[in-house]
This record gives sequence, C-alpha cells and structure tokens, in this order.
Amino acid sequence: METRLTNPTTIMKIIKNSKDHEDALRQLEELMVADPAPGTDDDEKLQLLAFLIADYEKRTVKIPQASPAEVIRFVMEQRGLKQQDLVQYIGSKGRVSEILSGKRELTLKMIRALHAGLDIPFKALVQEQGFEVPDEISVEDFPFNEMHKAGYFPNVLNEKVTAIKDRAEELLHAFFRGRENDPMMAFNRQSKGKAEIDRYAVHAWRCRVLDRAKKAKLGTYSHDGLNQALFSQLTALSALPTGPLLVRDRLAAAGIAVIHEPHLAKTHLDGAALWHPDGFPVIGITLRYDRLDNFWFTLFHELGHVTHHLNAKTIGFIDTDIDSASEKEVEQEADTFALNQFISPDDWEELKHLSTAKEIRSAAKKLAINPAILAGRLRREAQDYGRHRTLVGQGEVRCQFKLL
Repeated sequence: METRLTNPTTIMKIIKNSKDHEDALRQLEELMVADPAPGTDDDEKLQLLAFLIADYEKRTVKIPQASPAEVIRFVMEQRGLKQQDLVQYIGSKGRVSEILSGKRELTLKMIRALHAGLDIPFKALVQEQGFEVPDEISVEDFPFNEMHKAGYFPNVLNEKVTAIKDRAEELLHAFFRGRENDPMMAFNRQSKGKAEIDRYAVHAWRCRVLDRAKKAKLGTYSHDGLNQALFSQLTALSALPTGPLLVRDRLAAAGIAVIHEPHLAKTHLDGAALWHPDGFPVIGITLRYDRLDNFWFTLFHELGHVTHHLNAKTIGFIDTDIDSASEKEVEQEADTFALNQFISPDDWEELKHLSTAKEIRSAAKKLAINPAILAGRLRREAQDYGRHRTLVGQGEVRCQFKLL
C-alpha cells in the first residue's frame, strides 16, 4: 500500500526559515520511506521538496571549508603519496609532519610549490578568506637578516632570524605592502673607489623612513613657510647643546618630518629627502657618521632639496657619501644651500684660512653657529678629514636620539 502525505500542500511553498526547513526535512523523510513509484504525484513532490531544501541550505547553511592540511591529505590519499613525497615542496620530513598535523601554517613558498608541483588550487591552500597569493618577492634581493635586526618586522621582534627565515617572504610582503617595485629617484654621490650601492637595501630603508614618518606629530606643511626667517632660526639652534633635537622639533612644527633611521649595509647612506604619500616632506638621516658637522650639513643639504626640488610630483632624493663633492647640478644646488645657510660666501672668504682651534671657536661664536660646522667646512673644502678632529663633535649626535 502506498503511503500518502497527511498535508501534501505544505511542500509547495518556498522554505524561508529554520522551522520551514525542519518541516520540509520531516516530510522528505516520510516520502523517502514511502518510496513512491516514478512518475506519481508523490514522486514529483519528493523531487520538488528535495530541490527546495537544497536551495534553502545553499542560501543559509555554511559548509565548513576544508583546512589546507585536510586538502593536502586528501590529495595524498588520491595519488598514493607518502610524507616523504612532500619534502620537495615543504622542506623537510619534520616540517611536512607539522603541516599535516596543523601545528604549522603553510608559507607562501610552500603554497607556490604545492600549487606548481601537485596542481592544488591556491584557494584550497590558504586559510584567510579573500586572500590572494601575491606576486613573488625574491627574498635573496633584500638584506632580510639586517632588516629583522633593525626592527623592520615588529610582529617578530623577539624571535631569532633562524626561526622566521621560512616566513621571510610573508614578512617582506607585510613590510612593503605592495611597494617592493615602487620607483625611486636616487643620486649616487659615491666616489669611484667604493663598491656599488645595494639598491634593494636603499629601497627598504626608504620605505622604513616613510612608515616611521607617518606616525610623526607634525604641523601643517606649507612651502611658503620655507623662508629665510625659518632657516635663520634653524642655524641658530646649532649652537645649543641639544640642537639636533631642537631642530627636529622645529621642523616638525613646520610640517616636515625628520626621521633618524640607521643605514643598512651596502647603502652608504647619509640622508634623503622624500615626499610622503600623505602630502608632506620627510628628511631621513642615518647618522652613519656620528659627528655634529655631518649631521648639520646633511640636514641642511636635504632641506635644500625640500626647498628647491621636492614636491608632490617627485619621489625623493637619496644622498650617499655626503662628504663627497657632487657633479650633478641638483646636488650642487643642495650643497650650496647647506653651505651658505651657515656661512655666507663673503664670510667664507675671510674664514677659509683658519687653522687653530681657538680661531675656529672664536669665529663660530661670532657667526652664532656650532664650531663643528666651521671645522667640518674647513675639512671638507681641503678634503682632509684628519684635520680638526676634536672640533667636529664626534660621538655627540646618536646619544641624543638614543641610536647607540
């Protein structure tokens, strides 16, 4: 005898809530137990009810997504692979075991290798919803170890570099945030006898400076504010014991960030003038040479770039070996700006023959500038950096910025 539904009309409505869903499941079970003959009304109702239930569940029921480890284990089972077969993609037998047990997450390098070697879709290998596998960064291009030591990756500050090496690409992606291939305007001020600059290290340093500048507390920047009154205030600060800190704060009030970030190896950097994406100038200083004369000349050289060359349309100027004279016109303009702000051409004609410490200190006092600046100018013009060593303020800058 064929079993009929007690209320067959209820299966004809769209399922809108959980109660409708429960009723539909109960009625579907009754129909399946009754096993109606093909082509009968109950058979058509069974098919319609199954469709309505599937439609509701598709709209409301979230089926848990398989974890990457579960996906990999499934592929291994389907293809008859052993853990040893995954070593070439994941790195070691122990690492494979950690991945399959869920104790360790896949790195970008592993994901790319599994995708290329086993044809596993990227989406099946990532856990973060909406995550897109980014273009590959060549970790070997960047001084990763040095960047980690310098604090470029804040989330792993206390971890040893050996413990995070396999996550290097992810950390670089998090640091650069798509800027790894950004263009950069740079002027090489190196002498011919030095090794070439590592442009990847320079770019990493530049991004670090811009990131730190974003957190600086600044006034509103206006190019009109770059006038002789401001420059005179800044030069006068050089004569004070805490002049480097005071000049940083004065420029911040004028909307210009001064960021002290140590150089990376093979950059030979002294400073940079950069335009921040948020719309203000940034002066980066490495304090590669911990001397007052170098600090003041570098700062004003970059300020010369800000005043005469930098705007929203330029990317920035990277200056290396600031003690070397430049043959490039734009660099000569910045050099001239820096030199003349402290010592006018007329004053220099009278002072360029000074030789004793007493004479230099006396002249600097009359000019209301730090004697290190005059001593540094005399050394630079003579290209003799063995002169006036006791006057250039050796070791008097980094301690102020706690960059020991």
